[in-house]
Amino acid sequence: MDDILIVYNNEMTNIQEVLDSFNNITSTMIFTMQEEINNSDNFLDVTTSKDEHKISCNVYRKPTATDIIIPNDSRHPPEQK
Repeated sequence: MDDILIVYNNEMTNIQEVLDSFNNITSTMIFTMQEEINNSDNFLDVTTSKDEHKISCNVYRKPTATDIIIPNDSRHPPEQK
């Protein structure tokens, strides 16, 4: 198990108790928590956002800033240049 997404209601669930319960299952795994910021969170390759009564999902792409250019005389296939 690697990643878990839990959607919960603050008025009904104490998320710290849930986290503690997970961490008390076994000492070989340590669970951590990442809370949403501005009603939005990036989880794996998905951005989840919540409004008052619904949750929406969109594809999340990490920002990249690579200035790598494959030289024309490289041995890469032409479709990669």
